[in-house]
Order: sequence, then structure tokens, then C-alpha cells
Amino acid sequence: MDLRDLDRDGATFIPGHGDGYAAAAGAYDLFAAAYCPAQADALSALRPRLRPDVGPILDIGAGSGAGSEWILTQMPDSEVLALEPSRTMRALALARVAAHPEWFPRITVRPEDFFSAPLPRRVGGAILLGVLGHFDPGERAAVFAELAARLPAGGAALFDLQEPASPVRVEPYEFTAAQVGRLRYRGIAEAWPAGEEEMRWRMSYLTLDGERVLVEDTTEHTYHHPSPRTVRREAAEAGLRLERIGTTSFWLLFRPARDGARNGRSGAGAVPPA
Repeated sequence: MDLRDLDRDGATFIPGHGDGYAAAAGAYDLFAAAYCPAQADALSALRPRLRPDVGPILDIGAGSGAGSEWILTQMPDSEVLALEPSRTMRALALARVAAHPEWFPRITVRPEDFFSAPLPRRVGGAILLGVLGHFDPGERAAVFAELAARLPAGGAALFDLQEPASPVRVEPYEFTAAQVGRLRYRGIAEAWPAGEEEMRWRMSYLTLDGERVLVEDTTEHTYHHPSPRTVRREAAEAGLRLERIGTTSFWLLFRPARDGARNGRSGAGAVPPA
């Protein structure tokens, strides 16, 4: 089906500035459902390196809270500090938490981004799913330095490197689809190179009744696609190591067990001003 052949009814456009996640929020978990099994497998690979006895597990860019839910469910003794600056995504995360009052003492959902939030001195681990590409090289270096200063020896963070591996033109394609009752939901993506590692993505989220488009929300954003070699070098400069999870797009970023705290070096002061 060509998007140009669809009948529009109530279509909207949401610019790529402000809260870009508002475009997907209407059915976010539905659009993300196909990716959840792979994320759960990656979280299982991270679990042996998590140290909830040291500090909270940091969920950077928590989105709708799926990662936080996994931690809270799979690790009953854990505490989660979730950071989600998007108002719409934070509402989804808090709705997920609201369904589990038993979690209330164990999770804090903060509205700041990584560089604005007050971080604990020590963390038991971290997850950054669908997040690393939002940071430019200088910001990645700052994130890695702060994690290195807070992770225990042997502790780790989980992140993913999203395709493509380097900037190329991506023609429009359907990246997710679901039928719920009589309505169909589709996600369409396309992208253009926008720099050495940057790409400009256009994401469209549609709700259809047959061929008729009931809702079309579109947003654009710039995303960074650093190579694994680049990320490995940046991590090493912060005293961290990289380990790929099989042949997936998920990676463990960990502080070596014999790190010796990098001779006491801290990442403090590496964070740029908000």
C-alpha cells in the first residue's frame, strides 16, 4: 500500500522540536511491541552485572517504563531511578507504575534529562535503550565519564546501537504494524544523512480504518549513529570496556573488575551545563 493512496482524515503534523515523542505516544507500546523480546533478552544478559546492593539502577530515557518494569519485576530487591524528560513518555511511565502500588517505594521517575538530574553518588547499573543516539560525541564522553565514576567494579550499563551503522539514505519503510480490533496501526520511517554520524529521521505513526487514515502524527529528529569502534574508543577513554551481546545491536558497557577506580579519577565536572 502506497501512503499517497490513503484517504486522510484528521491527519496532524508534530514538528521535530519540543516533545518529539508526542507523535508516538498515542500507541507507543503498541508500536514498540515487536522489539520487546530482544530487549528482554538483552536485559537478561545485563542482569548478572547489576548490583542493586550498591545503588539504584539508572534508567536513562526510560520512555514508557518497560525497562524499569523489567528491573522491578525481575529483581525484587532493586530500586530504580528513571529519567524521562518527555512529558508524554513520562505520563506513560507513571501510568505503568500506577498499576503497581507495591512499586511506589522502589522507583522514582524524574522529569530531568541526564545532564540536569541529580544523580546518586553510586549506581548499581544503568540502561540506555534507544537513547545513545540522542547524544553527540561530547555528550557521550560526558555520559561515559559519569557512569564510570558511579558504577561499581564489574558493574555495567546496557545500550543499543541502532541501524544503519553509518549515515545513508533510508527510503520509507514500515518498521512496525499491528491490528487491534477493527483498526490498524502502522509506523513508517525514512531518513537522510545529516553529517559524519548524524541522520535526520522522519517518523510517521498512523491509525487506519481500512484505507482511511484516522490519525497521522509525524515528527522529525536528528539521531547519531556512531560506529562500534568509535564508541569503544570513547568508552576506553572513560575507563570502561565494551562487550557485544552475541550478534545483536545490544552492548554491555562495563567497568573492569580490577579497575582500581581508575586511580581515583572521577567523572565529576565532565557534564556540560544544562
